[in-house]
Amino acid sequence: MNYLQISLIAYFIVTSIEFTITEINEPPLLIKMHPNQHRSIIFDGARDAILKSFNQSKGCEVTSLQVQFETQEFRIIQHQDFAESDFQQDTVLNFRQFVSMIHIKDGMLAITSDSIAYILKFNYDTVFEHDFEEKGQQFARIQLKADLQTIAPSLVAKNELPQLLFAPSNNLVFLLFSDSAQVFSVQQMEQQADSLDVYQINDWRRRKYRGLTKEIDGLVFSVVGRDGLDVYKIVQRDLKFLKNLKLDNLGLNYQIDIADFAILKHQTKENYYSLLLLDRSYGLLLVDVFRDQSISFGLRSWISYQSGGISVDTRNGRNVFMAYQSMNHYYVHEFNVDLDNGNSFIIRKKQINHRIIDLDATEDFVIVQGVNQHMILFANGYDYVMNHHQDQIFKHLGLRDFAFFNQSYRLEDQDDVTKEYYYDDFFFGITAQSAFLTRFQIAPIKLKCLYSQSDVGQTFTYTLQYNNTLENVQDLVMRHTQIVNVEVVKTYFYEEEQYLLYLIVVLFGLILIMGLGCACKWYLNNKREHQILVEQVQKSARDKGIKQEDQTSVFQQKNKSYEQ
Repeated sequence: MNYLQISLIAYFIVTSIEFTITEINEPPLLIKMHPNQHRSIIFDGARDAILKSFNQSKGCEVTSLQVQFETQEFRIIQHQDFAESDFQQDTVLNFRQFVSMIHIKDGMLAITSDSIAYILKFNYDTVFEHDFEEKGQQFARIQLKADLQTIAPSLVAKNELPQLLFAPSNNLVFLLFSDSAQVFSVQQMEQQADSLDVYQINDWRRRKYRGLTKEIDGLVFSVVGRDGLDVYKIVQRDLKFLKNLKLDNLGLNYQIDIADFAILKHQTKENYYSLLLLDRSYGLLLVDVFRDQSISFGLRSWISYQSGGISVDTRNGRNVFMAYQSMNHYYVHEFNVDLDNGNSFIIRKKQINHRIIDLDATEDFVIVQGVNQHMILFANGYDYVMNHHQDQIFKHLGLRDFAFFNQSYRLEDQDDVTKEYYYDDFFFGITAQSAFLTRFQIAPIKLKCLYSQSDVGQTFTYTLQYNNTLENVQDLVMRHTQIVNVEVVKTYFYEEEQYLLYLIVVLFGLILIMGLGCACKWYLNNKREHQILVEQVQKSARDKGIKQEDQTSVFQQKNKSYEQ
């Protein structure tokens, strides 16, 4: 990197957060192109880019980051699973379909509206080999199908969709309703025992509304709307109620109505968590959570006062996404948040042209989930520096629920069995009758060029700027500036085909050398055979001459005897 020239260091201070923008001048780039030739240059690590033309030429353009998807569906509920009476029912709960799912170890657990539970396990060979089309093998297999209707409350009688919660530390599944909860062991289900032990949660608080429920380090947080946020602790195969959070606990004299939350564990502080609390009326709050013998809360900062909150999510704790509704329109705000000091600022505001159901964030982007149409928004902590993203829309009909794969596991067929492999490049979920798995891959930013025959002999000049960041350095933005000259030439071979020409010349030279070698070998062999033949002829002639001489001597002796 010694050829880079650092020309400027600028500081942007927005609401007490400092960003360092380092300007780097790259050496000019010369591209020679043949007319009607497609040319692409990949910029790995670039997060955002713009291209300016000095000649008003449109022959080159930069592409934004894009996510490529590959999806496979696994139909589970078949037509033969229904009776005629099922089709006569007119309620959603009576008609068999998936209503909830959770991510368990190496698979998922999904439940239908009539309390049929399915445990699906991933076929890792198929999932990670990218061969959906080649093998045709399902990405998952049904390990267990169990009827929970006899042990769990009737969903039809309760007229309420259940919520599933998985506790990986205990390998337990909780079946949650607004007024009751049950727990059972996934391990016992997987063993396909004749009976399944189901335990009633006696300390489960009855609420009028129950929203998102999450587990972290044995703590269970459950949204209960205007009743605030309930916090429980997992104790063996039970839940113990710890505390209820309302706004007055934070020193605020407001009526609470929680819509959603996201919680993260501090890496540097033991027993500390950061809670992003979204209220429907009062916006987004950052709350400190301290866990000791009990649990306590403290208001760190008020990130947004925007009402109409729908969903909030973050993966890295830095890029925080909030969805809300205002005047029958839907929007997403992206915030840059410092969890340690509570400082934050808004990066962008994006209007969404469809109903927002939920937000699910990865390290690189957030999926804005709609009904059938969804949107990809890339996370970028410095969009205020250069914001030229093109949002990406993708469709998945009937998507009910999904989760990102975020587990580490050990591949049994690898030589190094002690090495753990971590994958998070796919998500999976349910539709009404199917399970699906979608693998995704981020396509990097590219400079793409194409010129016609009329551009031969011309040179087009562009200024390319692109941003990237250093790994594990959040506040440093590297902005690269580079002059790109594109020369459209008429040559017999394209520039990238010179290597092919060199290869052909080398191969031709090798063939020529081999031909000359074969010819020399053939000549030497023929010469050797000719010499051998000459020697044989000469030897034969000598032998014949000696024999003739012997016959002459005998004839002379016979004549002498006759004379006598």
